[in-house]
Amino acid sequence: MSATTKRKLRDGQRGVSAVILAIVMVILMGGAALGFDIAKLAYEKQALRVAVDAAAQAGAYALPDAPLATSDAKKFLVESAPDLDLDASSLVVSLYCAVATKAGTTLPDESQVPGICNPGTAWSKGGAAAGCNTQMCLLPCGGSGAACNTIKVSYEKTVYFSFAPAIGIATGSTGAIASASCKGMCGALAPNPLDIVVMADRTPSMNNGTSAFANMKQSLKDMLVTMNRDQQLVAFGTIAKSVPTAGCLSAEPKGGNAFAENPPTRATNLSKVAQNNKLWTFNGNWVPVGYSSNYTTGSSTAGTLAVNTASNIYKAIDCLDYSDGTVDYPAASSGYKNTTNEGTHLAAALKGAARYLINTPDSGGSLPDRSAYGTPKKVIVFETDGAPSELFNSDDSAISLGNSYDIGYTGGSDVGNGKAQSCENLKDIADLVKAQGIKIIVIGVGDVNTANCGTGEVRDVLASVASPKSSGTASDAVDCTINGNTVKENSDGDNYFCAASASDLSSVFAAAVASITGNTKFVKVPGVSD
Repeated sequence: MSATTKRKLRDGQRGVSAVILAIVMVILMGGAALGFDIAKLAYEKQALRVAVDAAAQAGAYALPDAPLATSDAKKFLVESAPDLDLDASSLVVSLYCAVATKAGTTLPDESQVPGICNPGTAWSKGGAAAGCNTQMCLLPCGGSGAACNTIKVSYEKTVYFSFAPAIGIATGSTGAIASASCKGMCGALAPNPLDIVVMADRTPSMNNGTSAFANMKQSLKDMLVTMNRDQQLVAFGTIAKSVPTAGCLSAEPKGGNAFAENPPTRATNLSKVAQNNKLWTFNGNWVPVGYSSNYTTGSSTAGTLAVNTASNIYKAIDCLDYSDGTVDYPAASSGYKNTTNEGTHLAAALKGAARYLINTPDSGGSLPDRSAYGTPKKVIVFETDGAPSELFNSDDSAISLGNSYDIGYTGGSDVGNGKAQSCENLKDIADLVKAQGIKIIVIGVGDVNTANCGTGEVRDVLASVASPKSSGTASDAVDCTINGNTVKENSDGDNYFCAASASDLSSVFAAAVASITGNTKFVKVPGVSD
């Protein structure tokens, strides 16, 4: 073979090798490019999942304020993944009511509507749920009267490729990434150990010629069925104090025996008590029925859950009567005897409830071991229909959780019913109570909607007392006797709940107790959020 021929053959081989190499390089580069873009798609999908979960949690925390929940979800979506260049307006938001699944069925437990969650006009009893699992059903929620507890968010992102367009693939999609989160009691009760003192107002104003007092008692009984006896201990107190009797577990002290005097000097029409005698207290107990866990019988799973009519707390509520007696006390202004009802000493009552929570062990042979559920939260559920009214002198040292002195008038010229001194005392005690880590839930009914407290409104004082903020700053309380305001007030997150009348108390009590958890959690319900 000539040299020329050999040279031509070598040149041909080089040409083929170059072509093959070029083809291989294209394949390798295409594969690398495709791998890069696939990795980019996988990364953005995972990052989007994190952002959507954050959006759902943020939105749920703001519920039941639907506009705020929606805006918070969109805000957290963008802020959780700044490198994804997400468009908040493309986030799809849906609202639901999570209620328990009725035992033995795949239907919603309609008894939780509207107390636990109010779906508004988007759903009515007898309607179909959006989806159910073994623990909860999600009901469509929205429209007039809605107070939703669950938010679902969904986002689908188009990912623009860097190299794949060379092989005709310009973009990829993450697919619709969805997440749903619920706030509060979502269907079946989650682990939530609580020590609860329920304080019920039975002052004469509750006997206003209507069925208010009977409705309040029924509300308290209904409330017991919303609790979990394995996790939550409940004690019962009254405003004013009560003393045990043989015929009934709770009855108010009467007449001249209403007060313990220190020193033991009784004011009369002719003999007055020195103004420096400021350590008067009511006889009786602020919390006459201690912790119990036997307030229900049966099982929610089996559909047999019911209030235990043999329990001490049920008996105390059932036989409870409003305060109809009069008491003698030394008038703060003169020291001479005055005779009237015992007033509405809200600061003293709140102090008494807090001292019970702080000083009473939650253990005992008849009480459940709740260590598996975590450390119990301490809660006061405080129901009242009136302005604070303090009748007798009280030393400044009574504004403390460290002694048992009842709180009364401490100076100035605004002593008596609906005056600023009593309201300031209540707020001062509330600050001390919350500093102990105790949560205060206040339920106002009837006269609190319109009554004054010095120059301000009683409802604003009660909202401040219930505010979860250490400063006491709360949403402006509204008059719940005005149509539409009840839902507004009971969904603003300040732990103050109101009822236009006592007939609404059952649903308000249920909503208040459900709010105690305050937690959010992801939910998965077939057909809604898988």
